Amino acid sequence: MNISNPIANWFDDLRGKREYRRYREKEQRKSRIVGQLLSLLNIICALYYLVWCLRHASWQYWYVFIPFLLTEVAFFLLYLLWINLLWYKRHHRPEGIEAKKPFTVDIFIPVCREPLEIVRETVTAACAIDYPHKTVHILDDGEDDGVKRLAEDLNIGYFRRPTHENSKAGNLNYAFKRTSGELILAIDADQVADPTFISSIVGYFELPRISLVQTAQRFKLPKGDPWGNSDEVFYRAMQSGKDHDNAAISCGNGAMYRRRALEEIGGFSEWNLVEDLHTSMNLHDRGWKSVYHDTPFTTGTAPAESLSQLKQRWQWAVDSLRIFFWDNPLFRQELSTQQKLQYLHFGYNYIAFGIFLPIFFLIPIWALLTHQFMLTASVLAYALARLPYALAYILTNKLMTDRTHKFKAFQAQASLFAAYFSAVFAALRARTTIPAYTVTPKVTFLGSFPDRLYRCLPHLIIILLSFFAMYRGLTTIHDDFWFLVINILWCSWTIVLLWRFVALSLFHRWIVKWH
Repeated sequence: MNISNPIANWFDDLRGKREYRRYREKEQRKSRIVGQLLSLLNIICALYYLVWCLRHASWQYWYVFIPFLLTEVAFFLLYLLWINLLWYKRHHRPEGIEAKKPFTVDIFIPVCREPLEIVRETVTAACAIDYPHKTVHILDDGEDDGVKRLAEDLNIGYFRRPTHENSKAGNLNYAFKRTSGELILAIDADQVADPTFISSIVGYFELPRISLVQTAQRFKLPKGDPWGNSDEVFYRAMQSGKDHDNAAISCGNGAMYRRRALEEIGGFSEWNLVEDLHTSMNLHDRGWKSVYHDTPFTTGTAPAESLSQLKQRWQWAVDSLRIFFWDNPLFRQELSTQQKLQYLHFGYNYIAFGIFLPIFFLIPIWALLTHQFMLTASVLAYALARLPYALAYILTNKLMTDRTHKFKAFQAQASLFAAYFSAVFAALRARTTIPAYTVTPKVTFLGSFPDRLYRCLPHLIIILLSFFAMYRGLTTIHDDFWFLVINILWCSWTIVLLWRFVALSLFHRWIVKWH
């Protein structure tokens, strides 16, 4: 592969003249090329559409047109980052690389008041990993004597800090300074490991500049995965795209680190709520490499109700946005251009969905209630200008994510707009101090009905406004057929996007049973 000349490399791939050495690279060539060509077509459609909107701006309604145009531009920029992220992907053989050297491995299991039966299952599985040069340690930040007795019964390492600053990162660093294994494997308290875990990935560390190997994630999920917690797009497409650009990140669990690399950056990063993303960027900034091994070796839990779901995703968003605002990768001089763009995507994605997406929800409501339009062209002309962009976008997403990007994945992402909106302002206020970190519950806790209603109140308000606007339009607009139809379709799209989150929040048991 001619990595020094990406354009020539792409044309060689287009003609099938490239030397294919990587796993599945040749087999995926056709779908990759079709997806890339569709991406380029979509960029052309998007640019035509944006210019068309500018030419037909109704400046009389500038207070609607400007937010509308900014939103379209914001999502176009997000699309460019998205396509760059997925342009090439790197995959690895499930069996990994055979290790010739017997690396010593410390297994860290951070614990903080999780149910003892969950911790016992995780620790027992870690002890059963088929690798002779491992040492298992429980890192107990919950000061649970039951956990201490478990460690004593299994004759494994046990750490209990006298103080508990810096959350999980501080817990990891406390054990990091008191152990000596060449490699460190981090396993969350609710993640049950396969026996082949270490032997399948330890061989990557034969390569001297590999600092981190992250594995795929596997979760115990209810039928139909109503919350979209499998995160197929991230684990089956995004991380592989990041891996191609040496930007694969740690996800906290199922990650193996080289001790020497962590020592070089001062240990696990304590700058953010959780350690994974910022630690990864620090390692890449120092010239270390990472690998995403796209096979899962742990099985764990995921949020099963709205309160836990929002808490977890809000914390992830705050971490990414703090990096975006206060340690922006564009200003990390040692990162490559591709690494900068890969890390930039994290925070920018939350801004697009938290700040700009709600504007799309509100514009058709405004249009139906006022019978006004922010463009001078007809609504039908607008729809015809927008349609090629929309269709090419849907097809591109399907192909570039290896058909993992389904409507439910977008629906789940869009439904978190309120959490992301809140996270933007939390991150802006958190330049030097970070919000309090809380561990995501490992058991289902529905909370009271008022709590659940409060969490989905923004969604419910937008849905009710959309229904009211549709009713108002149908009863007052009698001479503008296409205006009525297209704005009703946009309102319907909003309702379809948001209804699942409201239903899951308010009627969790019924929805899960129905799935």
